[in-house]
Amino acid sequence: MENRMGKRRLRAMNIGGVAAVAILLSVMQVQAQAPAAAKSTVHRLADGKPDFSGIWEALNTASWDIQDHNGQMGIPPGQGVVEGNEIPYQPWALAKKKENFANRETADQTEANCYLPGVPRATYMPYPFQISQSAKAMAFSYEFDHALRVIHMEDQHPDPNGFLDTWMGDSRGHWEGDSLVIDLKNFNDQT
Repeated sequence: MENRMGKRRLRAMNIGGVAAVAILLSVMQVQAQAPAAAKSTVHRLADGKPDFSGIWEALNTASWDIQDHNGQMGIPPGQGVVEGNEIPYQPWALAKKKENFANRETADQTEANCYLPGVPRATYMPYPFQISQSAKAMAFSYEFDHALRVIHMEDQHPDPNGFLDTWMGDSRGHWEGDSLVIDLKNFNDQT
């Protein structure tokens, strides 16, 4: 009698094992198909362009440095957002970067004085922002300092002689397929 009970248990375990493998395989098959399904669920505007509307937040350390960096006093370590991690600086720009870094404690008063952080830093600040979008324009409303950035999708940059430089610059965008390309001009030298 005990031998029969042992065989029944073994058979039940085998059936249970086969069922578990079948469930696992079906879950794996669904997961393998998920990326393809995710691509087809991109929210789009009436004109077919991707819709970025919503609340966003960059969860990285690019606000401190857009390239990979080690931790230092007041700066957490982090991975950058620059593809390949190298920026082909012109000599004068590399010298300015080094000067800015050396004077960061006194020169970078963005958060201490609620100055606008400029672009792209506003997007990398550790605060959420909202994007509102239509076919004619996109508006980035930043929590930090209540900054607003408008990206005009139909107009060209205004005549530079009649336009003042600003903290957030002048943004003009266009689509290349599903990629949003933004041209920025007219920044002041305070960011």
